Amino acid sequence: MTGSTGSKGSIVLIHGAWHGAWCWDRVVSELEELDVDVEAVELPYTGFDDNVAEARRAIIDAGDRVVVCAHSGGGVTMSQAASGLGSVVHLVYIAAFLVGPDEALDELIALAPTGLLGAVTMDGDYSTVDPERARDLFYGDSSAEDIDRMVPLLRPMHMGVGEDVLRPAWMDVPTSYVVCSNDRALSPVVQRRMAQHAANVVEWPTDHSPFLTRPRELALLLCSYL
Repeated sequence: MTGSTGSKGSIVLIHGAWHGAWCWDRVVSELEELDVDVEAVELPYTGFDDNVAEARRAIIDAGDRVVVCAHSGGGVTMSQAASGLGSVVHLVYIAAFLVGPDEALDELIALAPTGLLGAVTMDGDYSTVDPERARDLFYGDSSAEDIDRMVPLLRPMHMGVGEDVLRPAWMDVPTSYVVCSNDRALSPVVQRRMAQHAANVVEWPTDHSPFLTRPRELALLLCSYL
C-alpha cells in the first residue's frame, strides 16, 4: 500500500484479463500525488478462487473506508472479493463485467461480439490472447511506444470457475460504471446493458484501457467516491 496515512480512505485497483498490476501504474502515480493510499492487486491467475482471495486480502488490508475499482474481466473478481465487507464504500467498474446473479456472461457478450473472441486461444485450462490483435483491441488510443512496452507483459490466465458463489457486492454497495464508447474488446452495447445495474454511469470516448490514456481523470473520479 502506498500513499497517505489512509485518513481519507483507500483505493484498491483490480486489473482485467491477461494483464497485471503494472497496467495501473499511471493511475497509482496520480493517486499518490493526491496523497491517497492505493494498492494495485496482482492477481495470481491460478484459478478464480485464488484471484478472489488475493483481491479480498487487499481490500481487507486497505482499512475501514475503501473504494474498489476493477477493469474488464476483473469486474467478476471484484463482485465476489468485496462481498459482505462493510469497509467498501463504493465500487467502480471500468468497461468491466458487471453481471447479475441470473445472467450468463457468455450470453451478455453474445449480444454484440467483438474480435476478442477470435483472438483468444486455450492451452489446457489457460487462455492467452494474440499479442498482435491485442494491440488494436486493447490499446487503440495508446502510442506505438507504449503498446510495444505493454504487449509483452500480457500473460496466460486460468479459466476455471469459482466453487463458492457469493452475493455480488454491487447489490449492497453504491456502484458506478464507466462505459468506454470506443472499446473494441468489450462492446459498448454490452457495457451499457451491464451498466443498468449501477446507480451512476458515465461514458468516456476511449478505448478499452483508459487507465493508460486518462490516468488523471480516472484518479479524480475514484477520489470523488472517498
